[in-house]
Amino acid sequence: MTDSYLNPPFRITRTSHVRLTVADLDASCAFYESLAGLCVSERTETEAYLRGVEEVAHHSLVLRQAGIGATCDAIGFRVLEPRDLDLAKAWFDARGDSAEWVERHGQGRTLLARMDEGFPFELTAEMTLMPRVLTDYAAHRGGRALRLDHVQAVVPDVEATGKGFLDLGFRAAEAIAEPTGRRIGLFLHRKNNPHDLVLAMGQGPRLHHFAFVTADLQSMFRACDTAGNLGFGPDVERGPGRHGPGNGAFVYFRDPDGHRLEMILPPMQFMDAEEPTHVWSSVEKHQIVPWGAPASQRWREEATPFTDVALSTEGDPARWVST
Repeated sequence: MTDSYLNPPFRITRTSHVRLTVADLDASCAFYESLAGLCVSERTETEAYLRGVEEVAHHSLVLRQAGIGATCDAIGFRVLEPRDLDLAKAWFDARGDSAEWVERHGQGRTLLARMDEGFPFELTAEMTLMPRVLTDYAAHRGGRALRLDHVQAVVPDVEATGKGFLDLGFRAAEAIAEPTGRRIGLFLHRKNNPHDLVLAMGQGPRLHHFAFVTADLQSMFRACDTAGNLGFGPDVERGPGRHGPGNGAFVYFRDPDGHRLEMILPPMQFMDAEEPTHVWSSVEKHQIVPWGAPASQRWREEATPFTDVALSTEGDPARWVST
């Protein structure tokens, strides 16, 4: 455990949202509403703001129609209070990192940052509040996604990128390491489960997937059945299966633009600050994925680029950890 987990420079509380570009907003909304079961908080001609049935924040997924191909504009994190945004701005400025104030619909003040030529992420303390749909059972659809849980990014150097986020106050709940000790997978968290941000080694930076929690296996299978009914059957990319790290049951889908959505059961809890990082061996594949079909090559190689962020020339595009 690093001291910054208990005494961070500013207080990030959880993964908040993901911003994606899409080619056809109608098709993308149909996918996320019907298959995942997300609710539309607001929609314009070019943007849609969606949330899970348990969420009261204005959005956890933003879809922006654009003619630039499928990209990720930014990953979002919540901070505890507005003053944490000012602390963050001062911290990034002192490091010489990119950090600028931006306007975001449905959010309070928002700081867009990027560390060491990594991926863009934004911080906000407040969002417009919406009704919780959890007990409006007649409105539930598809996989009945409850809430956004985590994102996974592909980066050329897990140790270097991970250090930046550890300095921000994240803790490494779990890691995947090679026999040499080099970590090629890192499960970083601020809330009390194993992951808010997962880093995996590969050509990047790119967004590999984002994950929503669903209540039970029946909801997960309903999402798969809905996919088949709507013609998205071939886009059930992997699973159901179980991860060793996090002990999570999973299934992965590809949306109409190729963005990867994971649906998971409620994760295990990491509640005590003294708990050490659990390290998994990269050669023990049967422990990392105890059951379920192995990942396909496209699962290992394909990911969403970040908008206007060049890929590093470093990093093996096929060097995936199976998570």
